[in-house]
Amino acid sequence: MNTTPEPPPREPEDALDQILRQELRWEVTPQLAAQLLALVPGAPVLALSAQARPKSWYSLLVLVLTAVAIGFSLAVTWQIYRLVGDELGLGAMLAQIQAAPAVGLQRLYDALPISRQVVGLLVVVRNQLHWLLLAVVLWIALDGWQPRRLAQHTTS
Repeated sequence: MNTTPEPPPREPEDALDQILRQELRWEVTPQLAAQLLALVPGAPVLALSAQARPKSWYSLLVLVLTAVAIGFSLAVTWQIYRLVGDELGLGAMLAQIQAAPAVGLQRLYDALPISRQVVGLLVVVRNQLHWLLLAVVLWIALDGWQPRRLAQHTTS
């Protein structure tokens, strides 16, 4: 006896289901299949036909035109967002957000005068940690640390 429940019967396919099923099926090119099989040890080697590559001037032209199109679309989008931001008053809101920490600190200083020394101490600690982080990064960079050598030592 089979105790697994049977799946519910499928509804008849509509046009969208048929289009999606046809578009979501991928055909693997022989070159991709060969590259994937080359990653597997002991897999059979497929003979590839020499595939023509586009000329370098054509690739460069496509690259330049793509960069121009992306730059143009970013410029247009920036202008639209700037106009919408000006209409909604986002500039004044951004200025208030930038001034909020200073206002908050001033209120804290007014409410608790000792907080001025605590904040000053935190700033000094932050600056020292910044220099310590910089020294560690420089030490690692100048010491010639190599992640591959480290990975080999840990696996041995």
